[in-house]
Amino acid sequence: MPETTPTPAPTPTPTWECHLHLTNNPRAPRIARRTIRTALLDYNCSLELTDTAELLTSELVSNAVKHSDGPVTVRLRTRAGVVRIGVMDDHPELPAPLPCTPDEDFGRGLYLVDTLADSWGRYPITDPSRTPGWKVVWFELAADHW
Repeated sequence: MPETTPTPAPTPTPTWECHLHLTNNPRAPRIARRTIRTALLDYNCSLELTDTAELLTSELVSNAVKHSDGPVTVRLRTRAGVVRIGVMDDHPELPAPLPCTPDEDFGRGLYLVDTLADSWGRYPITDPSRTPGWKVVWFELAADHW
């Protein structure tokens, strides 16, 4: 019987996630930015991807703090070469991007998400264990080191 070299198993795509639970206060966006930055750099994501993820996370957490009364949860997950970050809060309204001009002082958050993310969206939480009204706003960026 001839000797054959076994085919190596494919290298699995790294999958990992991080959850951050924050009280609703003005410090939450800064804490979320620092946490996201540390996690992505520790997993060898590029500085460009990390900077973009940090900015967009800050915008979504700022919106959650401004428009909701309860806690805010940030979920960072990587899978199949994609970084996905979702921000969950207890405000029932699903946001839509607003028209934005460079001279406006506010309203740029979702405009930035829409412009810089590879994809983004929002959905209501329909978990019966939660009080109705929770939602998630998320974005995805193509990971560049896998």
